[in-house]
Amino acid sequence: MASSTTNLDLIAQSQSSKEITANALFDAGSPATLFGRRASLCSGLNWFYYGGVMMVDGVLTAIANNTAALVLSPSTTNYIEATRAGVVSKNTTGFTAGSIPLYTAATGASTVTSYTDNRAWVAPAYLPGRASVAVTASDVTLAAAEARCRYVTTTGALTGNRNVIVPDNWEGVVYCNNSGAFATTFKTAAGSGVVVAQGKRAILLADGANVVRVTPDT
Repeated sequence: MASSTTNLDLIAQSQSSKEITANALFDAGSPATLFGRRASLCSGLNWFYYGGVMMVDGVLTAIANNTAALVLSPSTTNYIEATRAGVVSKNTTGFTAGSIPLYTAATGASTVTSYTDNRAWVAPAYLPGRASVAVTASDVTLAAAEARCRYVTTTGALTGNRNVIVPDNWEGVVYCNNSGAFATTFKTAAGSGVVVAQGKRAILLADGANVVRVTPDT
C-alpha cells in the first residue's frame, strides 16, 4: 500500500476468514519474495529461500523453493548470491562479479547471528551506475559492484599493455581515460577482448565467452 488510497483488498477487524484475504494478498505480492529468506525452515546454519519466476535470457523461468538446505559456513560472513540463471550459492569472500546479490549472513559457530537483505531489484534506467577503475601497473578484474555499473571509466598512466577483466556475461559503456604509450583491453578471463583507444568511448558486450564491440570507438 504505497498511497493513502489503495487498490488492495484490506482486512477488516470484523470480517470472517481473514486468512483467505491475507493469503490472497501474499499471493499477489509473491513475485517480490523471489529468493527471500524462508524463515519457517531456517535453523542453525541451514538457509532456505523462496522460489518464484525470473526472466532468464528472455524466457520466464520458474525457480523452485530450495528443498536441500544451503549450508552456511560457521563463524564468518556468508555472501549469498544467485547466478543469472537463478542458481543460488554462497561464499565467504564477497559477491561475485556478474552475480545477483541476495543476502549477507553473519554466523557464529552453529547459528546465523544476523543477516542483511541485499535484493535491490529496482534500478531506475535514468540513473545508470558509474565506476572509475585505476589501471596502471597490472591487469584489473572488475569487482562485483564495478561490474554492475553501466558506465566504467579506466584511469591512470599505463606502464604496459593492460587487461580489464569483465564477467563472461556483461555489457557496458566504457571510457578509456588512461595515458601512456600502451593499450587497454577489455576482455573476459578466458576469452578474447577489445582494445579501446585512449580518450574514446565504446559500448561493449561479453557474449558468454568473449568481449565484442557493439559500437566503434567514439
